[in-house]
Amino acid sequence: MDKFQLQHICSDLGIKVIVNDEMIKEQTGYYENYNQIENNSGEWYFSEMNFEKRPSPEKEKITKFLDEEEAVKFFFIMTFRKFISKKIHLPNNPIRSIRTFEELINYFDTLGVKREFYSFSEIRSREVYAEVLDDKIVVSYIDNNKQRKFTTMPLDVERGIFIIYRLTYALHFLNMVETKYLDSGLLSERFNDDDIAIFIK
Repeated sequence: MDKFQLQHICSDLGIKVIVNDEMIKEQTGYYENYNQIENNSGEWYFSEMNFEKRPSPEKEKITKFLDEEEAVKFFFIMTFRKFISKKIHLPNNPIRSIRTFEELINYFDTLGVKREFYSFSEIRSREVYAEVLDDKIVVSYIDNNKQRKFTTMPLDVERGIFIIYRLTYALHFLNMVETKYLDSGLLSERFNDDDIAIFIK
């Protein structure tokens, strides 16, 4: 992803960013945390400015990139992840009262989440897969090669269902962006499994 693509996609999504040759950063309110990437002699550094550490805000989650487009894509993933978190973590979210897979499927249907993004019985590529083991739920992200990219520890039912919801709903949002901007020609390639894992975890 290059700066042009980033600016157009963020503008379309309602994410305010400031872009120049040496830096890209979120445009946020005073004393609000924000993500940024900075150019230092051809190397790009991502960081989150944390204003909770007042009086001196600190850079956190510092990540180095040698490639500008990889840095820009990582900035977008982290910034869009933060942007949609409020939609996932709603106050009084009905997910807190769901205790069965059937109820979860019905809830996903009301949210418009396609069943291709999750499964409780079949391992498919680019999905969240959940299984019950000894009355616990284990959740995995299945990559393009139908391998488990990451897997949780065994979780109790309430926690397990929430994690399925959180990962799947995040995957749904990322896929919506990917599909929209691939179709419009603004994106030239899909997000890879590393991108997805960073975004949904």
